[in-house]
Amino acid sequence: MRPKTVVFSFFLILSVYFYGMAAISVGEKYTFWGFLIIATIHLAFSYGIKKGHEPIVDASPHIALLDLLFGLLWVLIGLSVPAVSLTLLSALALFILLDEEVRMELKS
Repeated sequence: MRPKTVVFSFFLILSVYFYGMAAISVGEKYTFWGFLIIATIHLAFSYGIKKGHEPIVDASPHIALLDLLFGLLWVLIGLSVPAVSLTLLSALALFILLDEEVRMELKS
């Protein structure tokens, strides 16, 4: 599988995940808007990766690192399947995004 497809899928899957979390928390004012904003950011990064926008590709490891850190915090709070899957998926994406050859391919 090509790295561009993997990274695009990572951001797309996380955007769908956070949109689902927003849908679950419709009654809660701040939680709903927080998940909605995070999901929209991931969707924008997914689109930017697909199109090969250079600033998005350069910033994508930072977003993946934030996902990893928040996933680790979530695991520390309480061990659950969503927390572990977010952490592992973010770690995999970060590992892929830290390779310079991958980032060069994403920009094309």
